[in-house]
Amino acid sequence: MAEGTDARAPRESMLRRVLHRVTASNEDLADDDLQRSSINAGVSTIAEARMRSRASLQGRIEVLTLNPRGTNRWLEAELRDGTGAVTLIWMGRRRIPGLRAGRRISVEGMITEADGRRVIYNPRYTVLPD
Repeated sequence: MAEGTDARAPRESMLRRVLHRVTASNEDLADDDLQRSSINAGVSTIAEARMRSRASLQGRIEVLTLNPRGTNRWLEAELRDGTGAVTLIWMGRRRIPGLRAGRRISVEGMITEADGRRVIYNPRYTVLPD
């Protein structure tokens, strides 16, 4: 009886994955792909990264904006990996060649909190191939 149960488990798991892919929205499928990509790359997901600790993350830039408050300008990006979001802030930068909304990147830096959101200031980054 144990053999039948063991053989059935992989089929049920596979069926569950297929049903999820058929019934999920495009956004859910994109989130699943981003999350799987992070796990395969061996980096932390945003959801599991701890506050006030260094983290290596990977994801897609959803929003890229220039924040022109006063004389202090910085480039701000929202990075999502399917499990959450973190705001990346490059202080003193107006633009970074190769960065744009929709681009996949890998970042490293200290996760802090500002205005109730996760933030990494001046992260090291690598632009990943599309």
